Amino acid sequence: MNLTDFYFLCSFVIVLVIYYLVPKRCQWGVILVSSIAYYLLYGHWVLVLYPVGSVLVAYICTRLLDSDREMAPAGSSDGSSLKRIRFRKLILAIGIVILLSILLLLKYMKFMWGDVSSQPDSSGGITGMLLLVPLGLSYYTFTLIGYIVDVYNGIAIPERNFFRLLTFGMYAPVLVSGPIMQYREIGRNFYEPHLFDPDAIARGTQRVLWGLFKKLVIAERLGVIVASVYNDPITYSGRYVWLGILCFTFQLYSDFSGLMDMVLGLSQCFGLHLPENFNTPFFSQTVAEYWRRWHITLGVWFKEYVFFPLLRTGLYTAVQTKLKVLFSRRGDEKKAKKKAKRLSTYMAMFVLWLTVGLWHGGNLTFVIGSGLLHWFYIVTEEILEDPFKKLWQRKGIDVNNKVLVAVRIVRTFILVNIGNAFFRAASVGEAFTLIGCGFRKNEARISLIGDLVSGYTEQGIRILNDMSVLGLSYADIIIVIVSLIILLIVDILKTKYDVREAIAAQPVVLRFIIWFALLFYVILLGCYGPGYNAADFIYQGF
Repeated sequence: MNLTDFYFLCSFVIVLVIYYLVPKRCQWGVILVSSIAYYLLYGHWVLVLYPVGSVLVAYICTRLLDSDREMAPAGSSDGSSLKRIRFRKLILAIGIVILLSILLLLKYMKFMWGDVSSQPDSSGGITGMLLLVPLGLSYYTFTLIGYIVDVYNGIAIPERNFFRLLTFGMYAPVLVSGPIMQYREIGRNFYEPHLFDPDAIARGTQRVLWGLFKKLVIAERLGVIVASVYNDPITYSGRYVWLGILCFTFQLYSDFSGLMDMVLGLSQCFGLHLPENFNTPFFSQTVAEYWRRWHITLGVWFKEYVFFPLLRTGLYTAVQTKLKVLFSRRGDEKKAKKKAKRLSTYMAMFVLWLTVGLWHGGNLTFVIGSGLLHWFYIVTEEILEDPFKKLWQRKGIDVNNKVLVAVRIVRTFILVNIGNAFFRAASVGEAFTLIGCGFRKNEARISLIGDLVSGYTEQGIRILNDMSVLGLSYADIIIVIVSLIILLIVDILKTKYDVREAIAAQPVVLRFIIWFALLFYVILLGCYGPGYNAADFIYQGF
C-alpha cells in the first residue's frame, strides 16, 4: 500500500480521528497499532518480525547500558572502571553488529542469490521466508543504531518501555523512505499528549497536498520520459539523452522530496515534528553543499556515526602520522602536517562515500553514482578552492559576484546530473553508453517543438492528445513544463522565506483560492485512478 494510495489516505483519516478521540496517554498506542497494521497490509505477516526484532535488540542493549551506569559504584577502582568500559563497548559492538548483520544479509542477498521478492514463494517454504525483505530496513536500522550509540555516549535517555520504543522504531510513514530520526531529538515527542489543533492538521494536509502534486503530477510523467530514453539511448541520442538525464534528476527530486512532504505532513497532523530532509538542493554552489541540502538526515547520520568516529580511531591517527613523516622529508614541517591531515581526511572521506554508495545498493552504479563520484567532486572542489580564490583576487573579482555564484550553481547541477546518470542506469556499461550517446548526432532528427507546431497547424488542439516521441502526449509534456515552473518558483521563494507561512499570512479568501487551486490541479492532472498504479517511490527501495 503506497502513501499515494486512496485507501491509505482514507485509513489515515480514520486513524487520525481515533488518535484525537482516545485519552491522551493512549495516543502513542494508536500510532503503534496503525504502524503494525500498515506493515501487515504491506506484505507477508512475517515482515513485521524484522523491525520488532531489531527494536528488541536496541531495547536490550540500551537497558544493559543504562543498568550498568546506574549500578556503577561511586569512587570505583580503576580496575572496576576498566571492566565497565569494556562491558559497555562490548554491548555497543554486539548491538551494532547484530543490526548491521540483519541489514547486510537481507539487503544484499539479491547480489548473492539474485533478485528477491517482498513475498514468499508459492509453496510458503523456508526459502521464501528467508528471501523476504522488510519495508524500511535501512531506515529503521540506522535509526536504531544511532539510538544505541547515543545512549552509550550518554546523550540520549534510554526508553524503559519496549512498546514505546517500538512505536518510535517502526513508525509507518517514516519506514517508506525516511527521514532518519534521532531519538534524542524527537523520541519523546511520540509519547507526549497532543491536543487537537485544527491549524496543525490544516498545515499538515497542505504539505501532503504539495507532496501529491510533486509525485502524481510531475514525477509520474517524468518517469515515462526517463524510461523511454534510458531503455533506448541509441535512438534517443544527442540532446535527448541529456534531456532524459535531466528529467531523471527532476523525477528523483519530485519523487523523493514529494514523499518527504507527505511524511512530514502526515506527522504534523499527529503533532509530530520530524526533521527536514531537503532544503532547495539545486541552488547549491558546491557538491558538498548539495549534500547538506539533499537527504539531510542521511548525511547527518553518516557524519555523526561513521565519519567522525573514523577520525577518532587509532588507524586514522597512524595514517596521518606516517604521512606527516613522509611529507616532512620534502619540505617544511608545518606544511607537511597540514598536507598529512588533509590527505588522511580525504582517505577517511573515501570510506565515508564508499559507505554511502553501498547504502544505496550493492550495484556498482550506486557505488559510483551516489558515492565515489561525489567523493571525487568534493575532494577536487576543496583542492581547487584556494587557487581559484587567489585567481579572482588577482583579477579584482568578488568571489560572491552574482555571475560566479550562478556559474557555480550550474556547474554543481551538471555534476549531480552526471552522477544521476550512473544512479539510474542498470549497469556501469549502460551508463557510459548513455553518456556516449549524448555526444552523438541524432540521426532520427526528433523534434518535439517542430512536430507540435506542424501538427497544430494541421489538426488544431487535437494534436495535444497525440503521443510524442518521448512516450507522453503533447498535453502531458505541457503539464510537466508548467508544473516544473511552479515547482521552481516555489523553491526560489523558499530560499528567501517560509512559503507556507507567507500564504498563511494572507487573507482567508486568498488562502482558500491558493490551496483549492492546488487541490483541483492535482485532482484533474494527477496520474491516478482505476487501472492506474502509481510507481513506488524511488527511495522506497533503499
